[in-house]
Amino acid sequence: MQDRFYRMAFYMLESEADAKDAVQDLYLKLWNLRDSLELIREPSAYGALMLKNLCIDRIRKRRPAEELTDSLAVNAPPDEQLSRREEIGAITKAMDKLPPGQRKLLKLHVLQGMSYEEIQKETALSGLDIRVQVSLARKKLKQLL
Repeated sequence: MQDRFYRMAFYMLESEADAKDAVQDLYLKLWNLRDSLELIREPSAYGALMLKNLCIDRIRKRRPAEELTDSLAVNAPPDEQLSRREEIGAITKAMDKLPPGQRKLLKLHVLQGMSYEEIQKETALSGLDIRVQVSLARKKLKQLL
């Protein structure tokens, strides 16, 4: 079931490292529950449900907009902090309007600071496709803002 769990986690988290971590967390939880697992009729469904919940928890913990807001507003006057928060809110709303693939690639490249080569290894897309999609995402984002 390892491959199935990994694919499921990767689909939800969109990151190889996060997917591996989530599956590892699942294994730890299952190990801790090993004495009561005999009562489970459908172990694969039970594991999939637990993994889904673990992935949702990881997604909720990310909150990149809040981290970005906090990092930009350090030691700034209150009016400047408010202005920055409004700008970040507008950027976040605009990014939500991007196609999912472009949004993902833009986040990987800009917010997470990944190089095109690193993104290529993680997504299995060609370097040219990644550059084109990031460029299109930036243009669309500028239009939306």
